[in-house]
Amino acid sequence: METDFEHAWQHWAQIVNKTTGADWQDLSHITEDGISIKPIYPHDAVSAHAVFTTPGWQMAQFVADDATPQVLNKSILDELESSVSMIMLPLAVTSQMTADHMTQILDGVYTDACQFGHPHGGDVITYAKIWADYACGAEYRGHDSNDLVVHLGADPMADIMLDLCGQDTAEDRAKALAAWYVERQSNLSSFCCFAASGDAYHRYGLTDGQELGLCLASLIWQLRLWEQAGYSLAEALPKSVMRIAVTSDLYSALTKTRGARMLLRHLCSVIGLDENKTANLMPSLHVFTSDRMMSRIEPMNNVLRHVTASLGAALGGAEIMTTLPHDWLTGSTEMSRRLARNIQLIMRDEARLDQVADPAHGAPSLEAISQAIAKKAWQIFQDIEASGGAMAAVTSGMVGDWAAAANTTRQTKMDDRDEAMLGINHHPQQAPNMLPSLLNENGMMRGGLARPALPWEELRLAAADKDLRCLILDHGDSDKAHIARWLDEMRMAGIQAAHVSIADAESAEAQILAAKPHLLIADKVTQTKLSEHNQDTAAVAMIPLDAKGMIRRQRIMAVIERLAG
Repeated sequence: METDFEHAWQHWAQIVNKTTGADWQDLSHITEDGISIKPIYPHDAVSAHAVFTTPGWQMAQFVADDATPQVLNKSILDELESSVSMIMLPLAVTSQMTADHMTQILDGVYTDACQFGHPHGGDVITYAKIWADYACGAEYRGHDSNDLVVHLGADPMADIMLDLCGQDTAEDRAKALAAWYVERQSNLSSFCCFAASGDAYHRYGLTDGQELGLCLASLIWQLRLWEQAGYSLAEALPKSVMRIAVTSDLYSALTKTRGARMLLRHLCSVIGLDENKTANLMPSLHVFTSDRMMSRIEPMNNVLRHVTASLGAALGGAEIMTTLPHDWLTGSTEMSRRLARNIQLIMRDEARLDQVADPAHGAPSLEAISQAIAKKAWQIFQDIEASGGAMAAVTSGMVGDWAAAANTTRQTKMDDRDEAMLGINHHPQQAPNMLPSLLNENGMMRGGLARPALPWEELRLAAADKDLRCLILDHGDSDKAHIARWLDEMRMAGIQAAHVSIADAESAEAQILAAKPHLLIADKVTQTKLSEHNQDTAAVAMIPLDAKGMIRRQRIMAVIERLAG
């Protein structure tokens, strides 16, 4: 059997070489974390590891962004009636939530049969006290307050990274929250105060490995805080939550989720917990679909992105899953929230993905990539610990440097079309309407500043209603790919564009006089001809046809700003 496999492998390698002219190993690609992904893996590439044995996940969906108690109550009931078991409350809601409103907000809600979650951000100690007052108030009598499950999502590291507060304030708030909970734990035993908010780290721009590594370091920081407050590891770990974000790259989403499960198991092992009890003591893994991958341009494409991301999370072993609405960046609607939860319902009730434990177990490529991302993240975690821990890594600027480098590389690939994004740098459509405004939460716009589509959205908004014209000239033998890119990018920006091949300077001059363009795109031969002909193009912004993606975008924006000024 082994001989037959080896023969088949060699035969496949020969076919690849004959077809592509390259060795099969040269077809590997490198991830943002420097992990080499091979085109195929032999069956004995790695030893298989069972990542999770209990199938299924908990649906945790966001409700309406409207803080009006009646609207919010209806939205909560809609989600619960559609099988959602954890209600996520957007910051737009929690920032206006008061104790007086809780009875109206939760009218008709069986709070002992569902859970509640808060995203990272906001005044967590205030939210905690509001929930505690409700759980212990007269309107809650007849229920056990210990049955009220609330994930508050506090994360001091994310607070500092996102400039919501400084180190001293973040530490003081965290200590106050831990002390408050230790005092109230007897009647609020199901509250989870802290979370390692990898979804916020992802929004900040970190790579997958950096996000997971910092999550581990944040968990360790939080566990040390609990110990200082008098809590044991066995008590604190089950109340810990790791949150991560996954993108529309199916295999990346799947292996990142599996890698996170591996890391949590390994962390419990290193801490010294009994392996037979690890499953009951491990932190929960809450997977969000990424808002960094989203765009306001052609937002229905976001539905496809969230379908793929959700599938990867389900197959990879998410314990709790949140699928964002496709219009999340600008404020969700009842229909978009319905579409988002239907993605999970179809996976669960029609595809029956909740009936299979660890479906990727034993698949050589998925096992190898999962273990590689886990190994990379563990190394980053060790580097963070060696530098003084999560707090030191965040406050020293080390994490900020990682994010800046990753963002630059990611945006360059986006602008140069080395990374495809439907509707942005591939197959863009002319925008019929102005783009809606981004929703601002807690001083930050949804999706963060590291979203690759953001610069192109800003370009489109800047060009709106300017009636800009672009003329693309070439001598007839230019690279057609460059011309196609320019035409696409003008369409993305909402700028009228025309392409003309010219034979000499006189015909180029005639085209410029006729079109009166604001932007002139020309290849080197055409530029030389115009220069030799003394054609005055000072009033026109001329950009080389073969300019790099980021240069193209920046030059277009400069022209728009000049005209606006």
